[in-house]
Amino acid sequence: MFLNELKAGERAVVRSVGGEGALRQHFLDMGVIPGAEITLVKFAPMGDPIEFRIHEYELTLRVDDAKQIGIEKLPKWESDQHPVVKIPHEPTDHPGLGEGGRYHVREGEHPLPDDQLLTFALAGNQNCGKTTLFNQLTGSNQHVGNFPGVTVDQKSGSIRGHENTKITDLPGIYSMSPYTDEEIVSREFILREQPTGIINIVDATNIERNLYLMLQLIELDRPMVLALNMMDELTGNGGSVDINAMESLLGIPIVPISAAKGEGIEELVAHALHVAHYQEKPGRMDFCDAESHRGAVHRCLHGIMHLIEDHAKEARIPVRFAATKIVEGDSRIIEALMLDQNEMEMIEHIICQMEKERGLDRSAAIADMRFSFIGKLVDRTFHKAHESRQHERSRRIDKVLTGKYTAIPAFIAIMSLVFYLTFNVIGAGLQDLLAAGIGLLQDQVDAAMTAASVNEAMHSLVIDGIFQGVGTVLSFLPIIVTLFFFLSLLEDTGYMARIAFVMDKWLRRIGLSGRSIVPLLIGFGCSVPA
Repeated sequence: MFLNELKAGERAVVRSVGGEGALRQHFLDMGVIPGAEITLVKFAPMGDPIEFRIHEYELTLRVDDAKQIGIEKLPKWESDQHPVVKIPHEPTDHPGLGEGGRYHVREGEHPLPDDQLLTFALAGNQNCGKTTLFNQLTGSNQHVGNFPGVTVDQKSGSIRGHENTKITDLPGIYSMSPYTDEEIVSREFILREQPTGIINIVDATNIERNLYLMLQLIELDRPMVLALNMMDELTGNGGSVDINAMESLLGIPIVPISAAKGEGIEELVAHALHVAHYQEKPGRMDFCDAESHRGAVHRCLHGIMHLIEDHAKEARIPVRFAATKIVEGDSRIIEALMLDQNEMEMIEHIICQMEKERGLDRSAAIADMRFSFIGKLVDRTFHKAHESRQHERSRRIDKVLTGKYTAIPAFIAIMSLVFYLTFNVIGAGLQDLLAAGIGLLQDQVDAAMTAASVNEAMHSLVIDGIFQGVGTVLSFLPIIVTLFFFLSLLEDTGYMARIAFVMDKWLRRIGLSGRSIVPLLIGFGCSVPA
């Protein structure tokens, strides 16, 4: 069978992953790997795309993509069983700042000078609270531009109370494999700019999805702090985390925070400044299981690391990161290492032997190694929360907003209300008020300039040019602002993501994706920002 052949609620095991190049790598990075269990949650109202649940998080794929993933359907009796194995651990004391024993940190050769600028990269998945944390860290001390060469937003600023710092908010990404411009920008920034520290923000309520990026960031061998966000939601719904055990297993400091409430921010800043100043690098970068059947991956990576160590050092690429990217077939990293033909042939032999022993292709073996470690880490350190009231309420609302027969009527009703309020009530009222204000000011200026016998050309420039020209354009401002206000509400409540899910099939017929619905709607207010 293929993944698109499942019905809602049915469960299966992934047996093969098709696709080519970056698309296939993207499947693997999202957790679609042979052996993983996957459940079909629901189809979009138009039958495309499809929402699945895998590794304890939701994933949406189009039907064409799902057709490339081979599965074996699980019997109902088997799919209803969910054995959860908890690995016992002993709680440990939590040492203070600078006492890195709990995470076996590797100290740098020398502390940085006190007056050196400390630069940080803020990295994380989309929708994990990264922008909220960035605003908490920088306040108003930030500026916005573009990364060089691409139209991808770059926000940077200094940490409040610490002028000799600079933190850059990297685009929200899921992996350090180059699938989108955002992922390329984030990886190149960390590799080329080499910030003195990395702050990785992780959604504690969606831990399995977020930790995949974290393992790749650790491989970059830069001083790093993990900010475990939304801890208030996790604990409020009965969940908990053994921070000490998690620090010990990962080899980096971890700070529980709530970015929305501003909790834990000071401790996070203190740890970030400390590891950056003393260049304390992660105490662990090897997440292979050398003892199990995955030992083939361990031997493969370490063999390649010994072979390319001098090349990686010359190219200023962390050797562990370079080795995993070579196995994944990352052309950018392979080109940067400038390996000769004999070395490439030897590496290929090593990888082929690993594939033979492991029973998986090279890219799938690397993804499986990471997700296997994440699974063990979560089993040992996390006590899952029960479903929150908010999530339960969201599911009930989704039955209407993304239901087969109710999604489109709900969309029409909601957008009709937004447009009515924008163009007939709030926006129109503000527009009339602004136009009246501009008209009153124009009459007063006109009378004053006439009384003062101002030059006729200057008089025409001010009245006909500025007031009637610019004033007319300004009168559209209330419409645009009002529409943006309502669209931002829909965005913040998550409704826009659901509309993208609903509209994707229709918009693809004209070469767009479901996410294009947002600029299309903005175009009703003004085509320039659209």
